Amino acid sequence: MPSSAVTGRRSGLHADLAQVGVTPEPPPMPGAPLRVRVKTSDLLHRVLPNALAVRLAEAHGRRLWKRGEGERDAALAAMDAVVAGTMLAADATRLARMYVIESQVHKALFWQPWKTAETDQASSAHLDQALGSGRPVLISSCHLGPYFHSMSVISSRGHIAHAVAGPWFFEEPTPDYWGRRLARWRKGVGARGELLVPSSGCFPILESLLLRGEIVRLHFDLPGSRQTRFLGKQVALASGSARLAFSTGALVLPVRARRAGNRVWTDVAAPLDPHGFTSCEALHDALAGVHEGWILQMPFALEDPHRPGAWEQQATASAWQDPRRPFPPLRARLTSRDRDADPEQGARAEPLDDSERLTRR
Repeated sequence: MPSSAVTGRRSGLHADLAQVGVTPEPPPMPGAPLRVRVKTSDLLHRVLPNALAVRLAEAHGRRLWKRGEGERDAALAAMDAVVAGTMLAADATRLARMYVIESQVHKALFWQPWKTAETDQASSAHLDQALGSGRPVLISSCHLGPYFHSMSVISSRGHIAHAVAGPWFFEEPTPDYWGRRLARWRKGVGARGELLVPSSGCFPILESLLLRGEIVRLHFDLPGSRQTRFLGKQVALASGSARLAFSTGALVLPVRARRAGNRVWTDVAAPLDPHGFTSCEALHDALAGVHEGWILQMPFALEDPHRPGAWEQQATASAWQDPRRPFPPLRARLTSRDRDADPEQGARAEPLDDSERLTRR
């Protein structure tokens, strides 16, 4: 007979699963100063063509770079942290300029109507293969490109996905730019029918959802306990995606949002089947390789790893350390590939629940 503690955990899990089965009602757009209301006006952006919005944003980004000040310094630091140790390291200054411009374009597209992203023939085939497999699907994305569009290719095919959201996502929107941005985000998510899972203690909920055959989306590029060779350096990454796939048998579907002019595409790689990997660590490393390749094609479109909730000031040119944990000693930082060359290094224990968090942009 199960203990009262076990029964309580099961009851709590059932209650949590019931709560994530409903799309939260999007809040009304809060008030704000006139300049902010105009900048974030839904009516204005409905009549503003995407092509014009992108051209204006690109011009603004070029002005910001030329003006210098904080935008340039932040962009240089971001690109140095991203491309150091890669073949693009010598291009950091050029990429930093592109980063400033692309950041402005992403902001502009965020306020434009959210349309269904386009997919090429290969991406469509990978989507249909995974969604038609009869198996649970774990969608893995990074904070790369206009990623708020990426899940549209799931909802447009008649599927509903569960996405993890940090506590801030459920807060009452404040009467300022951030509050209006939060309200707009929740409206966009609600229109797609996405179901939200609070990030705190989410691992068992996501595991249960996948075991029920549901679709779950997790961001891969978040700090955690798994030391990974990524972007030419050691990066402390959350390992929840690979562990969930291994425990549930879910196919892992890597996706990337990509802008081409004023059009947004979702690129979809071939599904990664956990049954084809010898270990959770091997699956994690393979997934890191897919995302790394995509990021290095357009590093200027990756969100700043120094942003709050990510690696913050622990993201340097030599390593990205988890700001929530003391950095482990050298031997504990060996990846599974390193351990192949070091037979004395055993497998390192992972905590059960790495939080996969959406972060403020």
